[in-house]
Amino acid sequence: MAATFEDDSSGIAVTFFLDLTDGRLIAATPPGPTQHKAILGPGEFLIGSQGYGAFSTSHYDADGTVLREWPTHTMPLVNHKGRIVGPEFENRTPSRSHFVALEPNGAVRKGPHLPGYYTSYPVLDSDGTAVFWRDGRLLAVTADLHARELHAAPDDQRNIMSRTLILEHGQIVFALDDELLLISGTGLSPMDAGPWPCDNGGLHGNPVLDAG
Repeated sequence: MAATFEDDSSGIAVTFFLDLTDGRLIAATPPGPTQHKAILGPGEFLIGSQGYGAFSTSHYDADGTVLREWPTHTMPLVNHKGRIVGPEFENRTPSRSHFVALEPNGAVRKGPHLPGYYTSYPVLDSDGTAVFWRDGRLLAVTADLHARELHAAPDDQRNIMSRTLILEHGQIVFALDDELLLISGTGLSPMDAGPWPCDNGGLHGNPVLDAG
């Protein structure tokens, strides 16, 4: 497992790689401004760094070895084939962020530019379309990095956001401040079955509602 300890006053963190069978410490990352993380598969992790001049994502194995690196930091999504996509996340305005795909060779393929700043953590459907709220719009970005607008409220600048989830029949649900929004008629497929299709990943992070 990978467990992160962060000092809130500085934003500096260390991620520790542990053996679950005996709790043995295997390795640790260098201290740095760690941000978004994700699980790629058993014993494989994505760890993003953003701040103090850092803006990158690293792929670590269970031994704490860096296997690949990308010169960007995202809210990552990982599908059932291991493809990694997500909106770039940078503490900067005006926005320089794009929706991107992280290629296996360490390259970054850029999709649409993302104006604004605050972003709900996205969710990925089984066709490879990512959905998230940003700058007063609910956006869907397809597997080939083309964006379409599912809903717009340009005057809505609330900035306390939940993660985004897919419910039955392609319904999208997320929270803005103290309100829960449910968007229907999106044409989306069910949530992807990969290791990290939404924030916290998997069924334990995306509750299933019992219709009975």
